[in-house]
Amino acid sequence: MTAPPLHLPVADLLDILPDAVVVVDARGRIAYVNPSLHTLLGWYAGELVGQPLSLLVPPASREQHERLVERYGEAGPPKMMGSRPVLHAQHRSGHPVPVSIALCNLGLEGGRQVSVAVLHGVASLHTPLDHATRQAQTDALTGIGNRLALSRRLQGLLAGTRGFGLLRIALTQVPPSPPSAPPGTAAGEADEADKAVDVAAVVDAAARAAAVSADEGALRIAALRLRSGMREGDLAARLGGNEFVLLGDGIVEPARLRTLAERCLQRLAAPLRPPGGSSGARLAAHIGGAIYPRHGLSEWALLAAAGRALDLARHGEPPGSAAAYRLADD
Repeated sequence: MTAPPLHLPVADLLDILPDAVVVVDARGRIAYVNPSLHTLLGWYAGELVGQPLSLLVPPASREQHERLVERYGEAGPPKMMGSRPVLHAQHRSGHPVPVSIALCNLGLEGGRQVSVAVLHGVASLHTPLDHATRQAQTDALTGIGNRLALSRRLQGLLAGTRGFGLLRIALTQVPPSPPSAPPGTAAGEADEADKAVDVAAVVDAAARAAAVSADEGALRIAALRLRSGMREGDLAARLGGNEFVLLGDGIVEPARLRTLAERCLQRLAAPLRPPGGSSGARLAAHIGGAIYPRHGLSEWALLAAAGRALDLARHGEPPGSAAAYRLADD
């Protein structure tokens, strides 16, 4: 249930503070955030008010956060938390942001009790840590999110009450037909047999290397095309091999998820020329979709549901066609 509007006597002052301010009610739900929170963490007030505070806590830090809250309740108002080890808050895009935090309790008219947290970003003091964190969550080949980034973003979304859509995308590279062998290469030329074997081996090895390069180039281009159509708050990640996942924040209607899938198919279908690849090669895909909470309540359940839909889409439908998309319960 959404918390009632919070009217603070100093709201105008809080709105102009350079640091982010979060006010939490007695039930642990967010009652107010100031505009600076969007600058720091990417969230808008309308997305957070009424949501549990855990939405702003990275999954890996929630146990530590709960212990701090319990200790705060037992020991009363602490000193400025900026003098303590730096904590992390959850950015809207899913990555953790290092912050120092100051806390206090506040009694409002009517006996209502709230807790006020002031968050100060300290990213500039922890650039090496942030760089290492980004590297750990980035796919080395394509430059988009990897399996870890996907898992963290999913856990962040699952901690809230907003629904979202998930597309599981299997790519297929469709190269042009190989050229026919040139005439005059009959196999009966005994005097060139040994040399031909050596040349054939070299050509075969070069062809395999070129194919690997083309596949890698195609994956990079596919990642760029998927990322180019994302909205703020969405995530594209490489699941592994030729599979990608696209998360659509707030997409809970099947028709909207289908529209997103069809746009992905259209973007991927354009001709491409990856480094080392053959001219005229194309990408195509099959896509399976799932919606939270309709098709699952956990990371594993949603990926499995989308995977089953992807398998159904693969059977009997040409890759890249509008029919190459299936929703989990179609």
